[in-house]
Amino acid sequence: MKRKYLILFSLSGLILCLDQLTKHLVKMNLEGGSISLAEPFLSLRYVPNSGFAFGLFHRVPEPLKDVFFIGVPIFALILIVLIFIKLQDNQMMTSIALTSILGGAVGNLIDRIHHGYVIDFLDVHWGNIFHLPPSNVADFAIIIGVLIMFLTTLMQDRVRQLG
Repeated sequence: MKRKYLILFSLSGLILCLDQLTKHLVKMNLEGGSISLAEPFLSLRYVPNSGFAFGLFHRVPEPLKDVFFIGVPIFALILIVLIFIKLQDNQMMTSIALTSILGGAVGNLIDRIHHGYVIDFLDVHWGNIFHLPPSNVADFAIIIGVLIMFLTTLMQDRVRQLG
């Protein structure tokens, strides 16, 4: 089996399992409550997110939500898989980046189809001074994947300029 497919199945599976397990535990144990983990920086609280990333667009009309919140991610997943198929086996960082994005996107898509919303629970803040919108494991996987993709592209451009 090619290394890129080993990365795809193992890493996306790990992300998906961790995401769904943590969301399930939060839904079962924290609905209506919260737990402070590292005050004043991190707490866990159950937040049903009917919007897009970080709660954006939560007031979009229902018919448009279905198209936007389910149709767009499915199109993006197909696009990611098509790009992934074209990757060379030695493009390990790009494989990891796309796999992280894919695993996170599938995790949030499962929530949207199953619940009609995404379960967010990671509440990162610094007292009342700084507060990120609540997120989840899938969101962080997507963010990390995008950052890896950005840095990989940036490094490839720098190598081309120098070489």
